[in-house]
Amino acid sequence: MTRTNIFKKLALVTVAFSFCLGTSFAQDAPDTNGDGAKAKETDPQFVRKSDQAKHADWQDGKELFPGRPRDMWQLGIGGGSFLVSGDVKSQFGWGASVHARKSFGYVFSLQGEYMFGQARGLNYQASSSGAFPSVAPFTGANAAYNIDDVFYSNYFMSQFHAVSLQTVYNLNNLKFHKKENKWALNVHLGLGGHIYQANYDALDANGNAYNFSSVATGLDVDVPADRRAIRNNIKNLLDGNYETSTEQNTRNEIILGRNSAKPLAFRPFVNVGLSLEFLVTKRLSIAIEHQSFISGDDFLDGKSKKENGSLTSNIDIPHYTSLRLNFHLGNKNKRIRPLWFVNPLIYPMQGIADVKDDLNGDLFQDDDKDGVINALDEEPDTPPDTQVDTKGRTLDSDSDGVPDRDDLEPYSPPGYETNEQGVAQVPPPITEETLAEIGEPIFEAKGNCCDGKEGGGNLKDWYLPMIHFDLDKYYLRPEAYSQLQHVAAVMKAYPDIKVVAYGHTDTRASNEYNQMLSYNRAMTAIDFLNNTYGIEKGRFIVRYDGESKNLIPNTSKEQEHFINRRVEFYVAGDNEKTMARPKDDGGKNRKWKY
Repeated sequence: MTRTNIFKKLALVTVAFSFCLGTSFAQDAPDTNGDGAKAKETDPQFVRKSDQAKHADWQDGKELFPGRPRDMWQLGIGGGSFLVSGDVKSQFGWGASVHARKSFGYVFSLQGEYMFGQARGLNYQASSSGAFPSVAPFTGANAAYNIDDVFYSNYFMSQFHAVSLQTVYNLNNLKFHKKENKWALNVHLGLGGHIYQANYDALDANGNAYNFSSVATGLDVDVPADRRAIRNNIKNLLDGNYETSTEQNTRNEIILGRNSAKPLAFRPFVNVGLSLEFLVTKRLSIAIEHQSFISGDDFLDGKSKKENGSLTSNIDIPHYTSLRLNFHLGNKNKRIRPLWFVNPLIYPMQGIADVKDDLNGDLFQDDDKDGVINALDEEPDTPPDTQVDTKGRTLDSDSDGVPDRDDLEPYSPPGYETNEQGVAQVPPPITEETLAEIGEPIFEAKGNCCDGKEGGGNLKDWYLPMIHFDLDKYYLRPEAYSQLQHVAAVMKAYPDIKVVAYGHTDTRASNEYNQMLSYNRAMTAIDFLNNTYGIEKGRFIVRYDGESKNLIPNTSKEQEHFINRRVEFYVAGDNEKTMARPKDDGGKNRKWKY
């Protein structure tokens, strides 16, 4: 059995075994993420350990980019056509290869490859003696060919071994409208070295030169059909025993086995290639690939001269076109398919899809229809038609313990107890009867004013109301407006009288602070009467006493403090004058006592 037949049978067995193995990989069970659900390539289980924290932050929206996933190695075998593009017309040749490939990103990967091939060649044009190779039996004293003979160049490259490391660049894994990338278009660029052995069939079975004089009789080399006829005639003449080592380039190369009858020549090369790969399953892909090995050697086909003896201008380039079967190796629950088959846009797109899915899930539903999703609802069973806050809790705007839906006064003034219906128990304004009950004197009019002049009013038995304030405040409360309106009406009825606005506080805070606070309360009332009803400020006498003249001494309840926080109004006596503004300490002496 010849070496060629051995390699052919080995190749067929390898392909058959690979097909069976690939079929078993194709039946691989679906990946899971541990809970029975099909795993997604964006799941943390596929991320490298060093990137786990980064990936978790990305899933929580704290990181812009996800962690890098672990992906599978590719181990592939291939077989196909191998030929040398050179000075001798190529005939059928074959090659086989094995490679390992690993990605270093979605575009870039490295591939290590070993390739073996055999190639043949036979010319249809005869070479003159000037184009004979510089080896025996063409040269030397005992040359079988003489100057008048012709020779049809031929060769058989029985061994071609190439080892290379290639960079592979994927050109089409970025997809905008597809989740998966099934096709990969790759460009290969690598460095390597090859050794080869080629021989001529230069002598017949008796060791004599072939007589090629009649192989082209009556045939024209410019006619394609005649060319084929010439080559067939040559094949019939040759005995198929390639006994003579081809001429080799002795410059810048290493000859392995130089003392052997058939030495091996070594040459470094640059290889370039293009492949189109299809993903069958996560575990299996097939590809068609073409590679060229550029070494600068013009002796691969044993010929460096044209038929007329002049040197050729082109170097010989081996070409390997193969069909490949590729297996993807690695734990399917820890590694995704090779990255050149992964669309990097899957990460943002999957994130968007997950958000949309969550929006349709239970967490983003609103079971109680209160306008707050379940994920944020702290009160998931709120009764219908109930106002809620941003966390889905029944709204109680005034924090009085009565929900707004049942509260007759949802914005009760603070500081007061409320009844079961949410109404604040605000004490009524101080009246003459109230003052009489607590034993305080009633401010009365000082005689009949104005002697019946403009307005015609009578001040006998006249009483002005007082207004009250919240703790540490001097803005007007709502109920004060009606009381001040009454003061304004009287002052307009009696335009010649002056009125005292007398400010007070409760006993909390320091006396210095309360002096300023009682002054501000009196001025607030005067400013309101002036701005709202046009009563001149000159008709008011400003007085204040802080906490020194409380209506209810020894107070302990908020309602009692409220009565003390007041501004009183009464008709000014003849000798009453406005008090000077107290010194403002900026609140430094507040010193609240509760």
